[in-house]
Amino acid sequence: MRIKNKICLAAVPAMLLGVSQANAALEEVIVTATKRAETIQDVPVSVSAVSSDMMEKIGITDMEDLSIVVPNFEINSAAVIPNLYVRGLGGGLTHSIEQSVGRFVDDVYISRAAINLHPFIDVASVEVLRGPQGTLFGKNTAAGALIIHTNDPTETFEVGVNLAYSQFATTGGISEVNGFISGSVSNNVLGRLAVLYKDRDGFYENQAEGPDGAQREDLGIQGKLLIDVSDATAIGLKMQYMDYTENGTDTGEMSATGGPPLQAWQGFAANAGVATASEFSPDLDWKIWSDCSDANAMEATGSISIGAFCPSRDMETTSFVVDVDHEIEGGGIKFIAAYQDYDYLHRFHGLDGGLANVFRAQRAETYESFSSELRFTSDESDTFDYIAGLYYEDSDLAREQDSDINFEPMGPYISKHEPWTQSTSTFAVFAQGRWYLNDRITGILGGRWSTETKDFSFEEYMTPYGTSAPTLMQSIPLRVESRDESKFTPSATLQVDVNEDVNVFATYSVGHKTGGFSDRVESQDGSIQYDAELIDGIELGMKGLFMQDALSLNVTFYHMSVEGLQLSTQIPSASEPAFKVGNAADVTSKGVEVESSWAVSENWTLGANYAYTDATYDEYVGSGDCASQYINSSGVCDMSGATLQYAPSNKASGYAEYFSSGAVNGWDLSARLDLSYTDDHYTDVGLYDFAFTKAYNLLGASVRLISPDERTTVSLIGRNLGNEKINAWTAPSGPNSISAMAAPRQITLKLGMRF
Repeated sequence: MRIKNKICLAAVPAMLLGVSQANAALEEVIVTATKRAETIQDVPVSVSAVSSDMMEKIGITDMEDLSIVVPNFEINSAAVIPNLYVRGLGGGLTHSIEQSVGRFVDDVYISRAAINLHPFIDVASVEVLRGPQGTLFGKNTAAGALIIHTNDPTETFEVGVNLAYSQFATTGGISEVNGFISGSVSNNVLGRLAVLYKDRDGFYENQAEGPDGAQREDLGIQGKLLIDVSDATAIGLKMQYMDYTENGTDTGEMSATGGPPLQAWQGFAANAGVATASEFSPDLDWKIWSDCSDANAMEATGSISIGAFCPSRDMETTSFVVDVDHEIEGGGIKFIAAYQDYDYLHRFHGLDGGLANVFRAQRAETYESFSSELRFTSDESDTFDYIAGLYYEDSDLAREQDSDINFEPMGPYISKHEPWTQSTSTFAVFAQGRWYLNDRITGILGGRWSTETKDFSFEEYMTPYGTSAPTLMQSIPLRVESRDESKFTPSATLQVDVNEDVNVFATYSVGHKTGGFSDRVESQDGSIQYDAELIDGIELGMKGLFMQDALSLNVTFYHMSVEGLQLSTQIPSASEPAFKVGNAADVTSKGVEVESSWAVSENWTLGANYAYTDATYDEYVGSGDCASQYINSSGVCDMSGATLQYAPSNKASGYAEYFSSGAVNGWDLSARLDLSYTDDHYTDVGLYDFAFTKAYNLLGASVRLISPDERTTVSLIGRNLGNEKINAWTAPSGPNSISAMAAPRQITLKLGMRF
């Protein structure tokens, strides 16, 4: 049987610059940053690659974990929206602003940030591309792209099972089981089925009646078929189902203005004396006050319990993908069609029982999309080769924003409803050509023209608590709007091979994030549209192999100019969060990124990376809210020259890895030590003191034993061994603020078996 050779990074050994034990030389790393499978040293792109083997070694299970080892990449899943940040640029908190860093799974664009909350399942490798990727990857990749490859079916029959159990230093832990079965289904069909189940107890110690942080269960199923239709044609089919249920809060630390005893949800009088000040601390201590007693006893006092729920999140996601590869003379045609949908429910309130507890929210979101891409990739040539294609996407989003507000003892219990819908249709045509001007100089030119239409509807009205009628007040009658935009995003690269092992490159590229509508409408007549965000990026880079391929060194200098940065900032409110969305500012992000690995010997490998980032507002006057030091003499926020959120000036990490064949009774021994440093930075656009994260170090270590037949692996993994207290995310919440801490020390024991 012959199955067409699809890109399968799992089959490439040592994806993240592994070491060849025979000659102490680094092995090749294959990436798809140029839509072709090429070595990471050859592509003129600032890209980091993480293999499945590396994920196993240091315990990476989701995208948030990637920020430990990838320079200039940040994400926090506890945020209202789990946005990706590259070089200080990200989407922010609002649900109507698109992502700045596009995510692609098996060549399919994942357009909504909420899906980032799911863990990895059967992942072969991950690539993080930094800088605008508008030509080949399209819209909403203004700051970069995250490329995920899952494992393809194998010709040989394989079964794998992985068991993991971990404990946090405070409380709680994680139990996980995942596995796969792969092999030949028939003479011309290969199949693979992967499953995942994860049970997590939160690491916060709850001082009130309720879960210790978020208790969460994840379930995932992924199936793949690879059908060999003929010598020239292969069809791939993929189905994925992901589901999680979360009860309790994964945020809790608050500024000193909130917290017990000011529990206001059922009225100040009803809660008088519930807690004492000594039972609440705004310090970073992995302790929360999340009182779920009203949810546990709906009528504890014989009266109505308003908004009786614990904070929770539930999400169910389904996707189907058809991937066709057809070889013709001169190249190959790829056609990809994908359908995605999800249902998402998020319940939250002003946490720790403080003043913000007059506000409780339920956010229900449904989404479905269809996308397709037709691409032709010419055979590689010594003179000229190219890629050209068409892209289409259609999506529908409906979001119910319901907020319950308690004005007792001065007023009524009411529910505020802000439903909105958005339909998006996108079409694009793109091409990129590569000219080999001589044996050493290569020129690359490309461009993408895309057009998009968005239709939006919004209304706002009040009802008595817990009802949909009668309507007490129609603040914003149904409002329907539409917008169209078209953009051309070019790119140009000049690459020079200094010798066989060293090349330098210069790239100019344009990226854009599409415009849209604010998911908060202030008035019936006010403007709610914001325009596209445009980024011009320049990169100068060098990639080299030295010491007979034992040492790799990649360096990139970059300068990115952002026009019309899209931001959502909070407007001060005494009762509930209110936001202002728009094109707030122009921004400059510049810096340098360095990555290196060194095969010191047959047993030792060392590696390090470093990123310096200077991401600041060129001019930003009129933010909805800001720290007092940014308020000018006219009483207006002026953050010109200030640093962006999630933009630490310095970020570095290093590792030392040891491998010895047959060291322990014939079992191979692998040991690794990781140390990372992240500089001071802010986690909210307002740059308040309570959103400031001090510089911190993270220490991790792992030890693995591998059986002589390489079918059994036993691992012990430690993360945050120094038990660092890290403010991972913060945002204003009415008169208070809510925050989330990074996890404390975590020790994990893993058992992997292959049959």
